[in-house]
Amino acid sequence: MSQNILRRSLCVLAAAAMAVPMAVLPMGPALADGSKEDKIAERDEIDNQLEDLRIELDDVSSDLADTYLALAETELLIPQAQADLEEAQAELEEAREEDRLTGERLTAAQEEEERLSGEVEEGQVEVDRSDDELAAVALNAYKGGGLPSPSTVYLGNESPQDAVDRSMNYRLTMASQGARLDELRTDQAVTENSAERLSAVREEIKDLKIEAEEAVERTEEAEQEASDAKQALDDLYATQQTQRDDLEAKKEKYEGDVSDLESRSSTLDSEIEELARQEREREEQARRERQQSQNSGGSSSGGSSSSSGWVYPVNSRLNSNFGWRVHPIYGTRKLHAGVDFPVACGTPVGAAHSGRVIARTYNSGAGNKIILSHGIQNGHLITTSYHHLQGFALPVGAQVSAGTTVGYVGNTGGSTGCHLHFEVHEDGNAVNPTNYI
Repeated sequence: MSQNILRRSLCVLAAAAMAVPMAVLPMGPALADGSKEDKIAERDEIDNQLEDLRIELDDVSSDLADTYLALAETELLIPQAQADLEEAQAELEEAREEDRLTGERLTAAQEEEERLSGEVEEGQVEVDRSDDELAAVALNAYKGGGLPSPSTVYLGNESPQDAVDRSMNYRLTMASQGARLDELRTDQAVTENSAERLSAVREEIKDLKIEAEEAVERTEEAEQEASDAKQALDDLYATQQTQRDDLEAKKEKYEGDVSDLESRSSTLDSEIEELARQEREREEQARRERQQSQNSGGSSSGGSSSSSGWVYPVNSRLNSNFGWRVHPIYGTRKLHAGVDFPVACGTPVGAAHSGRVIARTYNSGAGNKIILSHGIQNGHLITTSYHHLQGFALPVGAQVSAGTTVGYVGNTGGSTGCHLHFEVHEDGNAVNPTNYI
């Protein structure tokens, strides 16, 4: 058998066999990292949504808020669980298809092995049938020794006719032996080729059996992953129903809280309105004093605050925009008179603009609240208020610049999580803070 031909055949088969598994290898590190990053981003997005919902649950009991948020988290997780199940089912179908195709290739290769084995055996029998004389003549001719000399046919003949007969028999014999020799060479070539192909197919079968085992393992793993994904989704649905029932029961338990969540018909804050009135009187008195000083020839500095120079009170994303909104549990309509910044308790809170501390108060809704005056701008007395503080940093009457720490983020009053609620008022009327900061 030609070793070079066999070696080339095996190389080709090995290359072909390696090409298929490469298509079903697990995802590379880059794709795996990308998937991990996607999962982290999805979890962060869910956490942000839950954080926003918690802030919207101000003025309800922590027990009810926690129950609602648990249900909200479950419902936020369900879409991803459904996507995970669909992905696992798709991977399972791919694994089963790969297993089926590998099985078909293995069956075809085994059938080919059986066919080639028969051809090799039959060819060998055909070659062995040649008698010793033909084999000797064929071997001598194949090695280049040539046929016997025809002149020997005429030696020792008794008559010319006998010589003619012997010559004719010689030529017929040589012709027959030549044809038989050609057949022998053909049989030997076919047998050798079949044997080489048989060896290659047996190597292919060995590789395919390994692939088949790996395909079975991948299918079993995919079946387990699909089963786990389905169980996870079923568990979420069961948890969702339990949490819904729990929420309905607690809504009835705390139904008295609804009276505290009724709609506000005005943006006017009576507390800040009175403070703004007093601050306006103070500002106007100071303006008159400055005017009198100028009329008497004196110099004066200061004046009303500029509308520029506004900054964020904390370095955080802004959520829960200003405006009317529906309470997520009770469905009541209520004005959200400011904006919220979800940030850790204890974070310093800075003045949004230069001004003066005019009040430090506490109530069940706003908790610890500090109020700053920023003077008259565009004909309005501008104030800012900072709610749910953990503590105050400055006393009433303190002058501040933009960014000066006035308090610390907390969770006091009707807050259900650490955050800063920030409001801007014009003459006591709440306005959208994003018009300023």
